[in-house]
Amino acid sequence: MKLSEIAKKFNGKLIGEDVEIKSVSSPENAGEKDIVFIKDKKYLDVVKESKAGAVITKEKLDINKPQIIVSSPEKVFYSLLELLYPEEKREHFIAPTAVIGKNVKLGDNIYIGDYVVIEDNVEIGNNTRIYPFTFVGKDTKIGENVTLHPRVTIYKNTVIGNRVIIHSGAVIAGDGFGYYQEDGKHIKINHIGSVVIEDDVEIGANTTIDRAMIDKTVIKEGTKIDNLVMVGHNCKIGKNTILVSQVGIAGSCNVGDNVILAGQVGVADHINIGNDIIVTAKSGVGKDLKEPGVYGANIPAIKWNKWKKILIYLYKLPELFKSK
Repeated sequence: MKLSEIAKKFNGKLIGEDVEIKSVSSPENAGEKDIVFIKDKKYLDVVKESKAGAVITKEKLDINKPQIIVSSPEKVFYSLLELLYPEEKREHFIAPTAVIGKNVKLGDNIYIGDYVVIEDNVEIGNNTRIYPFTFVGKDTKIGENVTLHPRVTIYKNTVIGNRVIIHSGAVIAGDGFGYYQEDGKHIKINHIGSVVIEDDVEIGANTTIDRAMIDKTVIKEGTKIDNLVMVGHNCKIGKNTILVSQVGIAGSCNVGDNVILAGQVGVADHINIGNDIIVTAKSGVGKDLKEPGVYGANIPAIKWNKWKKILIYLYKLPELFKSK
């Protein structure tokens, strides 16, 4: 693709030779046919030394390389990832090894891979792709332009919106973790609720989202969930929220819009987290967070011998308070 084509597509200004670009790269690994981007002049020396054929930048740089000047180099670079590496198109296809139940409604241009199992009364919208070994339980509704990667498991009575991406190993609408005590034993509570995943949600590999006991577990539109996340039964996760890897959310929690829960955040049951809140990595949330802002109580790693000394003082704090 010529630099002039890229500049025209993204309303940029081309400075220098109109060379051919075949791929994108980091400056450290770039070759003569690669394009890179720079968002801060502190990386200028790295770009100068790079073998990259061209640079996307916000302002003209003092370097001997062709440049495309745009208002947001980072966004243009990300768009080029899609433009130069388009996702493989799948034509309408239903594998002979797929098992399709009764009264299943399939939209146009559906791809269903080998050994997919789709139970009775399922509805699947146009342009949806379901890759091998995926299971879709009965009475489930799946929207348009959905991608279910290999070995996704979707239990019965689930609703999935449009343009949803679910990665390998994810389990949607499995049993909630609920028991009651009887004669000293844990007796399982039957969970008859469902899971609703709204439009433009992405769910990472090996993530689990449990169905509600009698109502709905809901993931609202635009939310992005990383790999290895656990969302408990009856939870409501707001719009455009991000749940980073190894987040665990216990049952009946409400998480607001535009929230970020960083890696390994744990949320106790029946907690409410408001809108526009960030919780830092490894923090535990044991009470409601209402006001927007950054919250956290994680302990950064320090030398072990130093931490052991700190622990000694921590254990002595009650005695110190009593002595005052």
